[in-house]
Amino acid sequence: MTKKSSSTSPSPILPLFYKQVVPLNKEVHGELYIEGIEDYLHTKDTNSIYIAAVEFLQASREYPIVFAKGKDDVVFPVALLGLEQNQNVFIDKSGAWTANYIPAYVRRYPFILATADDNKDNFTVCIDESFPGFNTAKQGKELFDDKGEHSDVLNHAVDFLKDYQTHVQLTTHFCENISKLDILEPMQANIEHATGEKTSLGGFMGINREKLKALKSAKITELLNTDEMELIFMHLSSLSNLNGLMKESS
Repeated sequence: MTKKSSSTSPSPILPLFYKQVVPLNKEVHGELYIEGIEDYLHTKDTNSIYIAAVEFLQASREYPIVFAKGKDDVVFPVALLGLEQNQNVFIDKSGAWTANYIPAYVRRYPFILATADDNKDNFTVCIDESFPGFNTAKQGKELFDDKGEHSDVLNHAVDFLKDYQTHVQLTTHFCENISKLDILEPMQANIEHATGEKTSLGGFMGINREKLKALKSAKITELLNTDEMELIFMHLSSLSNLNGLMKESS
């Protein structure tokens, strides 16, 4: 068979999965109930997912953590879920997530914080109205109580979103720092399938070990004191997971 060569890149990061995002409003959604997510099939076509720095320890045990560039060349970390476009190898046919750690980006669904471009410090709690677990048939848990106040379920979701946003901001600061140090380099994963077809996944970056070691001692000390060196080591260690991902994708 003639060998083919194709190239893919990580799928877009934000806002993955969300199809019909609207501000949560008790006047509109006062009678809304939510049933728990029974499967993660809505993530099956996603080959990368945003990972906050606080998640590196757990995520690095199962996923390769790399860096991508978004709008205005903003750098952010992602966990690779597959090495083909529209591939998540951590979802089985039933929709179960097969890895032990499920990224927070996935766990916050169907809730999300939205911000206006002209005021990035003012967040609004939103929901994806297309989520099939939302209903008015009183199936599951209510979002608002009889007095129109947040239910325990909604309070938990809002607290999770706020905590998540705090960690997103800390992660942004970390990525800004390593970008300024100029220690990132392009990476590419090459796969040869049993059919002989070759594919490659590019469009992401990793930290260059030699550039890291060449940093001035003051910068090394700063990275150690801020615990950012630990994040760098977890990123580098996580790249060993690429081998398993290649086997799943081949």
